[in-house]
Amino acid sequence: MNEITTVFFDLGDTLWHLPNMPPAEQVRGQTMRQIAEVVRRWGYELSDGRRMLGRDIRLMVADETNRAFHGDCVDPDYPDICRRVAKMHDIELTKEQAEELWEAWNLGGLFLNRELFRDVPDTLAELAKRGYRLGSITNRGYGGPKFWDEVREFKLDQIFEEIVVSCDVGYLKPHPRIYQYALEKMHLEADECVMVGDSMRADVEGSKTVGMTAVWRRPHLDEPVEEATDEHEITGPVAPDYTIREIGELLELPILRGVDR
Repeated sequence: MNEITTVFFDLGDTLWHLPNMPPAEQVRGQTMRQIAEVVRRWGYELSDGRRMLGRDIRLMVADETNRAFHGDCVDPDYPDICRRVAKMHDIELTKEQAEELWEAWNLGGLFLNRELFRDVPDTLAELAKRGYRLGSITNRGYGGPKFWDEVREFKLDQIFEEIVVSCDVGYLKPHPRIYQYALEKMHLEADECVMVGDSMRADVEGSKTVGMTAVWRRPHLDEPVEEATDEHEITGPVAPDYTIREIGELLELPILRGVDR
């Protein structure tokens, strides 16, 4: 087995979370306002039926995400979901308009008061100081401007060598292809890598299938999960190599004491 040189992280509910989401009424209201703005700009009236656009997108996103995550793991095309839902309401969209509608519906983590877990910045800095290469492998329905704004807001673009996003690869974790893509991008062997994540299936089973060491970050079950993600699992067919409750506990693991230069 090779020496551990690299630590990959999931993002949602592993490094960042939603501890102080706005009230549901505020979220729905903002979603409706943003959808109404783009739909009217395209010349469509927001009739009574079309006021359900946001709800219908949410329902199809949940259905498609569940189907993919528990099925073939082919990443759903979320802007295309918006296009299909719009067509149900007699609104024909181009590819660019479908992406714009997704951005209008998907409020983004900055609006939802997303935060890094308190110990994340110091832990990542210490791992880098110990000589580890850092990267991220995350399931996201659509990268888009809001996602990358968040990445920059938390300076994760300065910390991670690569941020591998499922929508760019075409496959969701736990599919082996997204892990293999990350390994290829960083010219790594699986057995020199650790994967840290909160999902027993996506992060633990997925990473161990390709030969990585898996660290399960036990999820905080009292918090809402993100849109376009599956519900938390606390059991799975494959056991993690290590279990932690807080990200800072990574620094105590014997496998992450430092790279032998």
